[in-house]
Amino acid sequence: MPRAAARRLIAQGLSALAKAEAAEASALSKSARTFSSLARAAGQTTARAGGSLAGQCKCSCGKAFCMGKHFHTSVGAAQAEAAMADEAPHAPSLTARHLEVAKHFPLALGVDDFIARLEMALAAYGFTGDNAIAMSNLCRDESCMILEDKIESVFGSCFSTHGLGGVLTCGVIGMGAGLSHSPVENGKERYVFFSFPHIAIDSEGKIGAIARPNRPGASAACGALIKTMLDLKEQGVDANVSSPGSHDPLEPEYSILKSRIARRIKYEKGDVQEMTLVDITKVAERVITTDLEYLISKAVNPKNADYAVVTGVQIHNWASDLDDVRIPSMEFVAPARAYVVINGEKIDLDLQQVPALSPRQLQLLAAQSTQVVEASKSLTTGTGNSMLQEIPRDYLLNRLGGVNTTIHLDVEHQGPSWREYIKTTFHDAHHNAPKMDEHFFEDKH
Repeated sequence: MPRAAARRLIAQGLSALAKAEAAEASALSKSARTFSSLARAAGQTTARAGGSLAGQCKCSCGKAFCMGKHFHTSVGAAQAEAAMADEAPHAPSLTARHLEVAKHFPLALGVDDFIARLEMALAAYGFTGDNAIAMSNLCRDESCMILEDKIESVFGSCFSTHGLGGVLTCGVIGMGAGLSHSPVENGKERYVFFSFPHIAIDSEGKIGAIARPNRPGASAACGALIKTMLDLKEQGVDANVSSPGSHDPLEPEYSILKSRIARRIKYEKGDVQEMTLVDITKVAERVITTDLEYLISKAVNPKNADYAVVTGVQIHNWASDLDDVRIPSMEFVAPARAYVVINGEKIDLDLQQVPALSPRQLQLLAAQSTQVVEASKSLTTGTGNSMLQEIPRDYLLNRLGGVNTTIHLDVEHQGPSWREYIKTTFHDAHHNAPKMDEHFFEDKH
């Protein structure tokens, strides 16, 4: 073959390879979800990976992409180590902040770690963004939209039932409206219910403190729960235990929130004078979870639909000063309940038993949910319980939306064998707690 012809063939081959790699990179940047994103990422050549990440390696292993240490993830990420060598100066501060949060919420996971584990667990039981609708119940505070974006990156747009402090006031009809929007696959509807009151614990460990963009001075979260705590301490619990159905017409959501929390504290025989904001937030989670499950029992027919319930507390661990670019912001979720109901059978799930993703995988998924193109620029580290991922400052300030994709999963199959390992047994110590329409204390007289 003449040399000129050979050169042309080589050039054509290189051009085709470059186009294929460019197409692959484009597909990767658009893909938001775990398996498709991670499969494409894992399939990248060493040369491509080295182009953007090789400079970060600080050891002599010879790998184009290295986390600086031998990293492995066992069940529950128990041996998770720091993610990247060049982030060592930052990692202790992130780890210390996680430990500070864990003093108050021992099971707290980084929000991206939480979402990744949850997505895998729910997919194992047949729930995906294609065949289920997410029902989100958060506080009305705009800071809570960070978690909503993460949820929507998996399940698409949520049907929201948000209220002050996360109080549920949508009722059975309101919930039913959202359920009627669900996809139908193989004759079944599927719902995933999320419910999370929230609290701020800033980068300095101050409980209730949160910085807000372009607002001088300190702010607080959750304002409604702080107000509830102060009112109950000043006025007493009994003074705020009102009959179901009664509320202040000028403060409908707040008066309902305060009354339901007061009823729960009285039922649990708690001493409100000894309670902190952390305690009140945990009470709010318990009462809102009870309310959610009660509404589900009225609105959902388990013969026609499968559903999942995921509850807990959303924790804002933002920079104490958002103008200081040196301080990263993080979000945590402290899971309380996670279970699926399939064909009427309830299966409790332990998300701590779902292996954490690697730092590289977590960065890819976190970048997709925040629309950050250069995933490697955000901080990632690991602790004994969770993988931590920085909430990018630009995203935090602008609150960009999530992205969706289409992934089809055969829900008729038996699911992966490992799903048996994440089953758990949950004992509800307050299964007899007063329902939202129950005249509990009035009936005791």
